[in-house]
Amino acid sequence: MEIDGIEVFESSEDHGYSWRWDDPRGFESEILWDRQIGYLTLGTRVPPGGWTHSTLDANRYGHARTIYEARDAVERYVTQAAARPR
Repeated sequence: MEIDGIEVFESSEDHGYSWRWDDPRGFESEILWDRQIGYLTLGTRVPPGGWTHSTLDANRYGHARTIYEARDAVERYVTQAAARPR
């Protein structure tokens, strides 16, 4: 899917889904969603380093009980926090 000109790649994982993209700020980003607990975690890395993950702020992005809620949270995050610099 494309969000504000950023190509975001969705893939199925063992316990949910992940979304990855090249952040316009110069690093790679991913959001992981665990369907059993509803948590969304944000991962960032500057290649070739490893991923650093933290839980997305539930007050701002919510918990995702369904894939549709998870996709909405990903879209909100990419639009608000990782939009291309103007």
